[in-house]
Amino acid sequence: MNTMIDAIGSAFHSERLTYRAIEDNEADKNFVFTHLSDPVTYALANPSIHRPVSRKTSDDKTVSGINGSLLAVMICLTGDSPASSEPIGGLWITEAQFYQQRGLLGIRISTAHQNKGYGFEAVNWAMDWSFRWGGLHSLALGASLYNERAVAVYKKAGFKQEGVSREAVYRDRKWLDTVQLAILEHEWEALRGINT
Repeated sequence: MNTMIDAIGSAFHSERLTYRAIEDNEADKNFVFTHLSDPVTYALANPSIHRPVSRKTSDDKTVSGINGSLLAVMICLTGDSPASSEPIGGLWITEAQFYQQRGLLGIRISTAHQNKGYGFEAVNWAMDWSFRWGGLHSLALGASLYNERAVAVYKKAGFKQEGVSREAVYRDRKWLDTVQLAILEHEWEALRGINT
């Protein structure tokens, strides 16, 4: 029984990070707008038309992400207490059709905290949460192929390429490809050395 209690108690932590609910409050909405909606971070995570993000659009997307996701968490550097944990990003898992038991992963890390391994750590945590707690059979995501760092992180974490959407994103007078990646529950089990 203690093993289950320990697992429940550590479900929202990884080595250097803590994952807490994104709150519908001014502090969290301000963080998302200020740090996750800067032009580069937003464009790398969102294939829509490249334009400035207004505070209202950012706030609306934050609230809809909280309400419409299977999981919406703020990625935080682990502090001495939950109140002292510094937010560095956000992670969302939305559900595809329920009968598919497939989650769709979205992640953004603030510019100041990129290239430090936090994205890789958070993606691994998201896989663990999806298969241990979320009842999912697969976790999928899409990425623009010009976002080479992100694609490398996803593949390093164990995601497999499922397909390419040719010329699916328009940037600076160029049509660019996107890639769809996913990891299945049994592939995650093999990565973690779990015998079923």
